[in-house]
Amino acid sequence: MIPIDALPATARAASFHLRDALIEILADDLVGLWVHGGTTFADRPERPGDLDVGAALGHVAPDERRPSVWRTVETSRPARIREAHQAIAREHGLEIDATYLLVEEMAGGRLPRAAFARSRRENGWAVERAHWLAGQFVHLHGRRPDELVRAPTPSELRFALDRELEHLERHVEEGDANDPYEATYAIWNGSRILYTLETGSPVVSKRSAGEWALEHLPQRWHAVIEAAGRSYDGRSAPADAELLRESMAGFVEMVRARLPRGRAGSRPPRWS
Repeated sequence: MIPIDALPATARAASFHLRDALIEILADDLVGLWVHGGTTFADRPERPGDLDVGAALGHVAPDERRPSVWRTVETSRPARIREAHQAIAREHGLEIDATYLLVEEMAGGRLPRAAFARSRRENGWAVERAHWLAGQFVHLHGRRPDELVRAPTPSELRFALDRELEHLERHVEEGDANDPYEATYAIWNGSRILYTLETGSPVVSKRSAGEWALEHLPQRWHAVIEAAGRSYDGRSAPADAELLRESMAGFVEMVRARLPRGRAGSRPPRWS
């Protein structure tokens, strides 16, 4: 488990602010709360990124699982939580990327659904569980995530990698290579997929996966991986953006060649 003091000051302040707001809104239904994701790694980006937060909930009403309903009621708990996210993001200058799940759906192997959006599944569930069970999280309140889940199986992990790669393929299909942020995301997340395939462990930061890729992928990919690193830290030059644009589709295609599709008849990209 990562100590709270390991987070940057801004992330710590935002975490405490969000914790206090959620305790007020959810009371005893807030079973557990933690920070995970890139902010918890020592080699996080030089510029502030999103604050990735996970929460385990004890109970939500049926209408709270339907955004078409709760968005029309300003006093509903999901609407108040969304408002808290926006206020905290404005105050601290970072985005809140929070995942709310029901405790009863977290214990098994089936993909849980978002607590406040019943139609949305957690396709990266196996990867998230692996991170938590490895202690890659900052505990904020209540129960810890590693107390609530079981270890992913190899087939579950491979499914999560396949869905993550489909997500990258979607961005290629939609022409997002023109956005340096999306291209950087594709290069380094693609590197994480390859790292996981090679090592069996998905518990690695984007930067460390990029460094691994520099050591293990052919020379032709090195320049774009290095460009992604500069972009990740907000230090990219115009030439980096052009290289990322030109290379995104080919890099994702190379990753797909190393991760054959697990579902017969599936055609890329299946939108996540």
